Amino acid sequence: MALLLAFHSGAAFSDEIPSETEMIAILTSEDTPKADKAITCKRLAVFGSADCIDSVASLLPDPELNSWARIALEAIDDPSSETALLNAVSTTEGLPLVGVIQSLGVKRSADAVDALTEKLASEDELVAKAAAMSLGKIGGNAAIDGLKNALADSRMNVRSVVAEGLIRCAEAAVTASSESSAEATALYDLVLETELPNPRKVEATRGAILSRGRDGIDLLVQSLNSDNKRIRYIALTAARELSGYGVSDALLAARDRVPKTQAALYVIALGDRGESSMLDAMLETIQKPANTDTQIDIKTAALGVVARIGNATCLDALIAAATDSNDVVASAGQSALAIVGDEQVDAEIVSRAKKVQGIELEALIQAIGARRISAIDTLVSAVDNQDTSIAIAAMTALGNVATIDELPILIERAMGTQSGVTESSKTAALKALRAACVRMSDDAECVALLESAMAKYGRDEQLVIVETFAEMGGPDALAAIEKAAMSSSLDLQNAATRLLGGWMTVDAADVLMRISQQPNHVYRIRAVRGYLRIVRQFRMPQKQRNEMTAAAVAIADRDDEKRLILDAASRYPSVAMLKIAVELSEQASIENEAQAVALQIAQKLESTPAVERLLAKLDLQEMDVEITHATYGAPDENVDVTARLQKQVGKLPIILLDNPNYDSNFGGDPAPGKKKQLHIEYRIDGKPGKAVFNENDAIVLPVPN
Repeated sequence: MALLLAFHSGAAFSDEIPSETEMIAILTSEDTPKADKAITCKRLAVFGSADCIDSVASLLPDPELNSWARIALEAIDDPSSETALLNAVSTTEGLPLVGVIQSLGVKRSADAVDALTEKLASEDELVAKAAAMSLGKIGGNAAIDGLKNALADSRMNVRSVVAEGLIRCAEAAVTASSESSAEATALYDLVLETELPNPRKVEATRGAILSRGRDGIDLLVQSLNSDNKRIRYIALTAARELSGYGVSDALLAARDRVPKTQAALYVIALGDRGESSMLDAMLETIQKPANTDTQIDIKTAALGVVARIGNATCLDALIAAATDSNDVVASAGQSALAIVGDEQVDAEIVSRAKKVQGIELEALIQAIGARRISAIDTLVSAVDNQDTSIAIAAMTALGNVATIDELPILIERAMGTQSGVTESSKTAALKALRAACVRMSDDAECVALLESAMAKYGRDEQLVIVETFAEMGGPDALAAIEKAAMSSSLDLQNAATRLLGGWMTVDAADVLMRISQQPNHVYRIRAVRGYLRIVRQFRMPQKQRNEMTAAAVAIADRDDEKRLILDAASRYPSVAMLKIAVELSEQASIENEAQAVALQIAQKLESTPAVERLLAKLDLQEMDVEITHATYGAPDENVDVTARLQKQVGKLPIILLDNPNYDSNFGGDPAPGKKKQLHIEYRIDGKPGKAVFNENDAIVLPVPN
């Protein structure tokens, strides 16, 4: 660790890079600290040549410098670096030897195969495993022969890595040429025949399927019947990856042999191949009757495939599915209609919607809304359909595509003042109105239309519109809510101030401040607290927060709100916040709490003349404070914290904890999930006192009379 720290500091080196000769001298000098040798090796990885190989290699036996030396030797592209590593196989042991073997694997050193094959039998498992992994990286017939022989090793850990090495060799063979696939298949099969941990079996299963091409489908289906969940998963993965002549047709033909429990997942895997040649088979699947849960799962899986690879020719099948009597199938069909194809599908959907009625029209209208097709005339016509389901679908779709021109239609129906309107229609219209208004929230005309509507309707409708403003957000909607908050209607004042209290942008603070400055406003206190919520919780520049907190002092008449100001000051300490806390300490009702916060803030600031002047204004008198007994927790679960508080008490009746979080300060939560209190018995100037504080309160001890 010390070596690493020294390396990161780089204190022994200047910005100028030494020459290679100078760096070799650094490595060969007995007086050079190891940290300096380490960074030199790293530099030689960039600037070194064959000239430095011997000097670098001399560090390989050193456990602390082995990895640094190997960084250089792996990077220097010269045969001598490989030779040096190979020579080190006989001169190193333990972890340095493991590292050397790993580097030979990185270098793909064919000359190292014999030496590494010998190390497969090492009694040191780390050495044997490193040799197996490096042989897998090197590959070739000699490496494969060595690994095959080692696959009989009695040590499962070693045998597993040997198998991993063989799998690497097989992967390289598949990549090299199609002629090598048979060799790869034989290696994968050998691994599958050997007793090995599950991960190796999974890797070999995938390789054995893929290396066979079309002929691997039988093994794929067999694997889908496995009791091993990971084998089934990798078989499905292979179904996505398998390539070659005739594979797609063979995969489709194998569907009847796939176990029922995997059939739907198999269909999804076929769809993930993204091949248009799958489309006819998928359409055939979704047109078959589905009477069992398995059949329904397969049908919905096929619908998902058609949604991804389908086109306008699939609409008949998708509409049939979307109007199916089975809710699961209908939902999948509707979801497919929402995303299948392109603009050609859009045009066909609109064309068909003009020619059909009933449940088909409802499905197409839902697709128009989901796809956000600008079929305004079709939707406006349908909102007056005698079929309530169609009318509601059209209203919902309008919410997704309506322009400012259609907004009056949505407003009228959302207000529900026309005769014969049902509650379900009104609810749908209201959702559509809000969806449309949220989309158009940056359009001042949208807000103007809603404000105009407020003048036409009664109390309930006005409240609905105010709620809509809140969902929209934005400066225009905020201004409209301010008007409601300042109106003569108590109901509107109540709704508007409540919504402002949950507004999610800082600009609501100005509105809340203006309301707070109205002395006779019924919801003035709510506005003050809403303003302080923004000060305490929202992100903003510190200067802005300081200014807003200072402004809050003028509108905070009650101690509860003043305490919120103190909370903001303690959360975001600065000289300006310290000044606010000191000013509040001049008010007798919160004097002690404000003093405690001021001291907490001062602890977090640098000691400057400005800070010292502010603290001097607190006029704190030193006292003899003694903690005699203290407990923290719930009545039936608490801990004695006397000793901890005794260490933290000073010459003032204010205890500044090392951590303001009680649980952290007192060693953990003594009563999880329960309300906790801190009970303190104490003496100040010899007079006894008792005090109780709720969790995480500032600790200000009342001075006994």
